[in-house]
Amino acid sequence: MRTSARLGVVAGALFYVTAFSADAQIVPPPASEIPIPVKPKTDSGPDSARVNTDTIKPPIGRFADPALYEIGPQYEWNRAQLFATGALTVIDVLDRIPGVTTFRSGWLATPQTATYAGDFRRVRVFYDGIEIDDLDSRTGGVLDLSTVQLWSLEHLSIERSASELRIYMRTWRVENTDPYTRVDVATGNEDTNLYRGFYGKRLDNGGAIQFAGQQFGVTSSRFAGSGDALSLLSRIGIAKKSWSLDGFIIRHHATRNIQRPIVGRPPVLALDATHTEAYLRAAVGRTSGGPWAQVSVASLAFRGTPSPDRSTSAGVLSDTLERRASETQYNVSGGLTLGPLRVEVGDRLRALAGSSYNTASARADIVSPIGAISGFVEHDGFRQSTNADVGIRLQPLPFLALSGSVARSIPNSGGLTAVTDITAFRGEAAIKLFGPWISGGLISADRSQGLAPLAYDTLFLPTFPGRISAWTGSIRGPIRGGFGIDAWVEQWSPAFEPYLPEYQSRSEINYSNNFLKRFPRGDFELRVAGVYEYRSHVNFPFGAGDVRTEVAKTVSALLEIRLMRAVITYQQRNILAYQYPIVPGFEMPRVLAIYGVRWDFWN
Repeated sequence: MRTSARLGVVAGALFYVTAFSADAQIVPPPASEIPIPVKPKTDSGPDSARVNTDTIKPPIGRFADPALYEIGPQYEWNRAQLFATGALTVIDVLDRIPGVTTFRSGWLATPQTATYAGDFRRVRVFYDGIEIDDLDSRTGGVLDLSTVQLWSLEHLSIERSASELRIYMRTWRVENTDPYTRVDVATGNEDTNLYRGFYGKRLDNGGAIQFAGQQFGVTSSRFAGSGDALSLLSRIGIAKKSWSLDGFIIRHHATRNIQRPIVGRPPVLALDATHTEAYLRAAVGRTSGGPWAQVSVASLAFRGTPSPDRSTSAGVLSDTLERRASETQYNVSGGLTLGPLRVEVGDRLRALAGSSYNTASARADIVSPIGAISGFVEHDGFRQSTNADVGIRLQPLPFLALSGSVARSIPNSGGLTAVTDITAFRGEAAIKLFGPWISGGLISADRSQGLAPLAYDTLFLPTFPGRISAWTGSIRGPIRGGFGIDAWVEQWSPAFEPYLPEYQSRSEINYSNNFLKRFPRGDFELRVAGVYEYRSHVNFPFGAGDVRTEVAKTVSALLEIRLMRAVITYQQRNILAYQYPIVPGFEMPRVLAIYGVRWDFWN
């Protein structure tokens, strides 16, 4: 086991040798996250990307994304960059983040969950400023991330504090009066078919009309899980230079057939559920300078229809009760930007299950040429705690950087769930050597009485209090000539903690080039990436004793070719057909290929 576990470390070392031979340069966004751009052209043909400035209208909504404090490339993506990663779901993105461990029992139609530092509580999702809470009573409070629609975003940023992972999402908006249309089509193994469509337009008076949808289906003849999902969104609003008003709704209807394990475990229950997030929002001011304020009233709803009972004859027995849950959120936020200083305050009021929970928060960020400081404090009535963390990135020399975060969580009275007093810190030091940043660090955190991923098995036990720590290492940044690297490895202790592998790593080598000398109009782009992922055994606590998964290791590849406004994409996951489970009893798909085209254009 130890020899196998060190494969992840060896892979990182091999990437280091590659990086060591490169020349030094300024660090742009990591090559793995560089968008496939469309360079504006001078003609006005049907495929032209030229945009007249008088057709651009003010944006809808006000956002102050947090100042991130990673060393080198930050964990944030715009719309083009996000699709260029090849990610189809939120956990595909989270697989790139050190400290995060993702779980799924199969392919797209199965439940998808994640821990940060081994705790399911520490992963939080903010969707246009609305915090997405788990409303399905059968998942034990663990949010199924497959219900959060990655395709609907225009921007994603991930703040990796010492105590929790905060995922900030901004939904797709249009700013041009020329109608925008996009179509995505993909197909692949396990009878996978995926379709997306987008339409958006701004009116001359500042009005906005947007419609979009995604549908996918999976029919697995093996054990990858079968099901389908249809998601639809729409936005109607208006924005002027100093204010905006809009209404937004996204509705996600997913069905999942019962997923039977290979041997020895209960099945994952069938599902027919609808998730709805909707809000009305008004905003004034500008986040780029001067004061701004925003208020939104949001409705979150879940409806689940009958599903088979978990028993030895689970294929034929059903419940008779429909599950319903709803939540109303009232969000008020505002801020001020003065040079390098940005201050933001907010208040969130939840109305849920006949009770109300208030959360007040404040943030202050200072960004300068030599680094950034970010402070966050929150009095959370919903989680029954007061939380505070400070993060810093310091780069006193072009080739030297330090990063870290310290966090504290203190219980308070009232609320829905209870936590214990938690202290956590994360520190990292890095040098820039021939292009990439090479870093090493330490994570140490208290873990409270946690949650269990009941979506896979209702008999799994929650995590227990204790302190865990990890040594980390990474190599991230450009190498040379269009090549880039994004590799990290971590070793957790004590070994065999619940839902946490002792060793985990991800290493990516990528290449991106638009060959401007040959295609000066920017009509062509090539992107290639190879990925090696590794995790050692993971313990799932169970009343009769822990259940341990086998080692998981995969080699994957991504190819994207842009021809004018169309992107041809092809990816293979687990190329070597390695047999492995992530959740006990559920074998992941062997070689999994998916390919298609994304085509967007302005009429």
